[in-house]
Amino acid sequence: MKNLFIIIIFCLITNLLLSQNNNPNKKRENREAIKIAFFTKKMDLNTVESQNFWPLVNDMEAELKALKNKNSHGRMMLKEKEEISDKELEEIMDAKMEMGKSQIDIKIKYHEKFKEVLPIKKVAKYYEASKEFKKIQTQRKTHHSNPGQRNR
Repeated sequence: MKNLFIIIIFCLITNLLLSQNNNPNKKRENREAIKIAFFTKKMDLNTVESQNFWPLVNDMEAELKALKNKNSHGRMMLKEKEEISDKELEEIMDAKMEMGKSQIDIKIKYHEKFKEVLPIKKVAKYYEASKEFKKIQTQRKTHHSNPGQRNR
């Protein structure tokens, strides 16, 4: 059953990559499918675990994105103004600290939810896979930005 699930995901990804065009929605769907396949394999998720886990991840990512969007005005203010008052800078920095705290609160909330639907070893594998996936994405972006350079 697990092998069948992995084969289905592989076929889905292959199909998406072959049908890819310049449509940004297709590219986003392809990235999402690749991400799901990567995590599913690294975490060794079965079908039921996947069905319970991925909606939680999507909800968490949506909350984190909303928080980031809500607090993006501070970064824009810093970029737009060459001279900023100490009071304005303090407010921006305080808001940044609050945002960090809110991000941690969201992650803790979803950590508890993850433990409700997955064994703790698979939750730990999620965090390990997250680090690995970010590293791969960073390397891919770096290579994509500098195609003549080789990875070291």
